[in-house]
Amino acid sequence: MRHWFAILFVVFLFLTGTTPIEVHAQSREQLESDLAALEAQIKALTDSIAQTKNQGASLKNDIAVLAKKIEQSKLKIKAHNAAISKLNQNISEKNRTIDVLNKKMEREKDSLAQIMRKTKYMEQYSLLDFGLQTQTLSTFFSDVDSFSTLNRALDESFKEIDATKKELNAAKTELEEAKDEETQKKLAQESEKKNVETNQKQKNNLLTITKNQETEYKKVLAAREKEAAQIRARLFDLRDVAAISFGQAYDYALAASKTTGVRPALILAILMQESSLGINVGACYVGTDLSGNGFSIKTGDVRQRTMNPTRDIPVFTSLLNKLSRDITKTPVSCWIAAYSKGQPSGWGGAMGPSQFIPSTWVLFESRIGAATNSSLPDPWNPYHAITATAIYLSDLGAVAGNEVAERNAACKYYSGRSCASSSAGAGYGNSVMKKLYSMQADIDKLQR
Repeated sequence: MRHWFAILFVVFLFLTGTTPIEVHAQSREQLESDLAALEAQIKALTDSIAQTKNQGASLKNDIAVLAKKIEQSKLKIKAHNAAISKLNQNISEKNRTIDVLNKKMEREKDSLAQIMRKTKYMEQYSLLDFGLQTQTLSTFFSDVDSFSTLNRALDESFKEIDATKKELNAAKTELEEAKDEETQKKLAQESEKKNVETNQKQKNNLLTITKNQETEYKKVLAAREKEAAQIRARLFDLRDVAAISFGQAYDYALAASKTTGVRPALILAILMQESSLGINVGACYVGTDLSGNGFSIKTGDVRQRTMNPTRDIPVFTSLLNKLSRDITKTPVSCWIAAYSKGQPSGWGGAMGPSQFIPSTWVLFESRIGAATNSSLPDPWNPYHAITATAIYLSDLGAVAGNEVAERNAACKYYSGRSCASSSAGAGYGNSVMKKLYSMQADIDKLQR
């Protein structure tokens, strides 16, 4: 029996070995080198554009800036292509890893089954069996020793399977993250293609103006100034408060950006997305009985789970007292019906444009007050709300210029989880990024 077990155990150890995965190091290194070179060229062009702009508005300078912007966008498209190729390679490697781990798991399960069958046989081997057979005492104790060894092998097998499961789950998570990053790169690439088309059209228009047509160029400048004025005057909707001008919203976002490092376009895109959600799900007032239920502002219908009665209502009423606000006239978000195992899940009660629940708002209150120089931050004050959004996005990892980090922060802002971990969050993040690109185009027009 010992000989049988030794063979089985050796086979077990052999079967649970992991086949190493070859990585195309040269291709990966080349892609990383290409990316680094492209990023250096993009940075150089960014600096050159800024220098040309500083030389003042002129027909020549405007054409030069547009030419450089077109070149910059084309380089970004190439960089996104290189990044996508690298991600595709990474995705292929992760798929191979998962395939190897799945096969390893199957081998481990087969090996475990063999050990368990042998263990079951040994457990059925009793002292009565010994008495009824012609085995010697030394043979009996030899089998008992094998039984002990089998149990140890069984324990090791369970540990090995558990470790493989963890490794497999980690590989699957990394695969989803890589696919998610690839999605973001493609979104960014589409945005840059639109930038090329827009800037090329503007450049072509300017090229039709000759040196003898300064009057025409002045018309271009006047049209540009008029467009910028229209953008600044355009109303910017905010959730649960009156709309403000885009110019004012941008000024608030710019101030918050200087404090947090989050770019204004992302801050405003989040607020625009929240405003859109507010239109779809409506707003509520908290009931005066403080039970947690409330009623719809639009229809007056009773709405359940408007605010968590133990976690948030005490904080909410304290905040309203400080702000001298009426609980029956202060809007909060309604509950978005959700259920888990047949039971209602979650609550409404998020406040103002930034949509913080009361218990979260108080955690940020001192930082919002410091950033806005206010002794009493107000969730329904546009400046305070915009600043709160910027601070939270910064905490969630948003970094200006890193669109993957920006999108991930947007997903977490909505769902509390990364884009790869939440399909609802990913949808929210995609919508935010599309708004960001549009918002950035308007901001660029204000900065010309």
